[in-house]
Amino acid sequence: RMQMTITDGAGRSRVRVVQSRSIDFKGGTKQIMFFESPADIRNTAMLSIDYDAGDKDDDQWLYLPSLHKSTRISSSDKSGSFMGSDFTYSDMTQKDPRNYTYKLLKPSAQVSGEDCWLIESRPKTDKEKRETGYVKSMVWISKEKLIPVQVKSWVREGKKIKFMKTSDIRQVNGIWTPHKMAVRTVRGKKVQSTTVLKFLSIKIGDPSVKATDFSQRRLEKGI
Repeated sequence: RMQMTITDGAGRSRVRVVQSRSIDFKGGTKQIMFFESPADIRNTAMLSIDYDAGDKDDDQWLYLPSLHKSTRISSSDKSGSFMGSDFTYSDMTQKDPRNYTYKLLKPSAQVSGEDCWLIESRPKTDKEKRETGYVKSMVWISKEKLIPVQVKSWVREGKKIKFMKTSDIRQVNGIWTPHKMAVRTVRGKKVQSTTVLKFLSIKIGDPSVKATDFSQRRLEKGI
């Protein structure tokens, strides 16, 4: 369960609560998300099927209660904003590392007391650039926890830069897990918007999560 706070450049904020479940399957991961509140977007939902194979396009569907049907998100739309936030649809899926080139910029860089590797990643193909919306990223990886603690991404269109930082990193079932993520989008020196994702509760290895939870039919059923 997550709380998403979206703040625009004028300082106006919107708060949304989201329920999310995910499950591994042979060949990838499935995730389903439901907006719990506010009331005007309750039961808006997204289903993602994230394939491990980099040559296979990930599948995503968005359900809008007002339309009473789910719509498949096309590749050209995946770099677009997810529900008005600083996250894109593409950010909701994991990337195949084989589709990127990597360069170690610094063997040791500090972020909030964490010793990190600073790595530059660039998509190899125009298709990957279009789908993610990024031309390159700098990623700070914690040497101790082996997860990204900070990311700076150059957006393909609009001369914008995104900054992402994770915090409140704690172990859940022995797995280092960020409980807070903050993303801000900057153009020039102006912050255009900020999204803060705070995890209210996290369970890993929950036996109540079933394969049948991840379908278009379940997507349209709501919470």
